[in-house]
Amino acid sequence: MIDPATIALAASAFAAVKKGIALGKDVEGMYKDVSRWMSACHDIESKHNKVKRRKGQSVAEEALETYHAIKQIKKQREELRLYMLSINPNAWNDFVRIEGQVRKRRIEEEQARRRRIKKNIEIALLVICMVLVSFAFAFLVWWVLFLKESA
Repeated sequence: MIDPATIALAASAFAAVKKGIALGKDVEGMYKDVSRWMSACHDIESKHNKVKRRKGQSVAEEALETYHAIKQIKKQREELRLYMLSINPNAWNDFVRIEGQVRKRRIEEEQARRRRIKKNIEIALLVICMVLVSFAFAFLVWWVLFLKESA
């Protein structure tokens, strides 16, 4: 299910980008708004690819909801492209360049997050193994002392 707040975020970020272009800002100056819009679009597209269903929502309802959201993103992207080209022929190229940078940064952040999780899991397993070995060694020492006293 696509979160309605994500769709609203995409719409508001798109409106901010459009307004910024109308006021004559260059695309690089609107990096934050463009990034926010792209993040919302990415969230919508990624949730479209995941299988999540609300209770009481049929597969057809979910498919229609995601189809509508994806179509809205495509429409906004095309509208943004035409709007940018009408004001500044280089603006769309700048936007595509920024979009590539944002995607690259997002991929790097995701890879870094996965590396941190993997490292934390390895550390936790190492600590658990060390604790188990310590307990085993302590038990072995206790057992030897117990056998020595009973003999």
